[in-house]
Amino acid sequence: MNIVLLNTLYHPYRIGGAEVSVQLLAESLADAGHQVSVITLHDARQYRVEQLNGVTVHRLPLRNIYWPFPATHGNPLLRLAWHVLDIYNPLARADVRRLLEQIRPEVLHTNNLAGFSVAVWDAARALGIAVLHTSRDYYLIHPNCTLYDGERNQPPTALACRLFSLVKKWRSQQVRQYVAISEHVGCLHRKLGYFRHASAEVIYNSITQPELPPRSRSSGQTVTLGYMGRLEPAKGIELALQVCRRLGPGYRLHIAGTGQAAYMAQLQAANADLPLTWLGHVPPAQFFPAIDILLVPSQWAEPLGRVVLEAASHGVPVVGSDCGGIPEIINPGHTGYACPPDDADAFAEAVRKLAAQDWRTLTTQCTIWARQFSRQSITQQYLRAFEQQSELPNTRSPTTPLA
Repeated sequence: MNIVLLNTLYHPYRIGGAEVSVQLLAESLADAGHQVSVITLHDARQYRVEQLNGVTVHRLPLRNIYWPFPATHGNPLLRLAWHVLDIYNPLARADVRRLLEQIRPEVLHTNNLAGFSVAVWDAARALGIAVLHTSRDYYLIHPNCTLYDGERNQPPTALACRLFSLVKKWRSQQVRQYVAISEHVGCLHRKLGYFRHASAEVIYNSITQPELPPRSRSSGQTVTLGYMGRLEPAKGIELALQVCRRLGPGYRLHIAGTGQAAYMAQLQAANADLPLTWLGHVPPAQFFPAIDILLVPSQWAEPLGRVVLEAASHGVPVVGSDCGGIPEIINPGHTGYACPPDDADAFAEAVRKLAAQDWRTLTTQCTIWARQFSRQSITQQYLRAFEQQSELPNTRSPTTPLA
């Protein structure tokens, strides 16, 4: 098949797990013998094309006021103008249409759309190209993509959400097939009225499963907890530190990730008495073999939580928040537990339960659970979806494309 994947960013650009997931899918499709192209953005003014691990990567300049990945502009009026243009960007539509005319794929698979906008769906439909969209964040519902304002989760029915999503919801009605990376994400979008005319399914993110030696932990040994992610309130680093404090002797915490310098200094000063190791950026293959239990105390409703899957693939159980898509990828009692994101005591009790289990059994359960999220399994699910779309007749959209 001739397949185009579109995502805001692509390797080496990366903000979160979406870039990893899209790259794994693109390279797996290419390895399977398919013609795979990626359309993405970069912070240069000129178009560039390159070959990367069997994938043709088309890098387009951003057609908006400033480059926001990962930082945002300090001027609130400019930020507002950026998001207004990103509701429906005709310049991005024209750029993508020219590439699609050149590539002529059977299917366009759109993912994160910030910087492109939903206008790319019209570019594909005008050429008779089937569109499959995967929601990996909340971009279609709110411009910040997270539904989190820095302190609390925002209601998707708030006025700002309704205003910024009106056009996006309207244009979503022309998408042939809709995929969500979790039941949580899919149910939320469908409940709000997106993708009414599309067939829908859940396809979780894929992971690369490492070759692992047997894990073991001797009786009485200190239990090493792990936290991996951005060091910011939304990701729950403060709750992870509270859990370590409640557990007391016999437990320590390894922290992998970085954040704003002032915030990190504040955390380190306030928790200098705890048995902590601040690692900075560490590759998963180096981090997971050194810990026994991973904490994922996200305060916002993460669409999925790739780090949970990565931990399981390394044989590491997880105690995570019971919001968003995280609970869906934890097998309670077998690969970890899900707890309220504001309850440090519940997190600590779940850690104690896992620490009391037979370690080899727990590790085996985690690795077996992770197999369903392998690259091969997830790629096959997407291939079936792509083939179904390519076999359908090129009918016009239920809504009329914008001129």
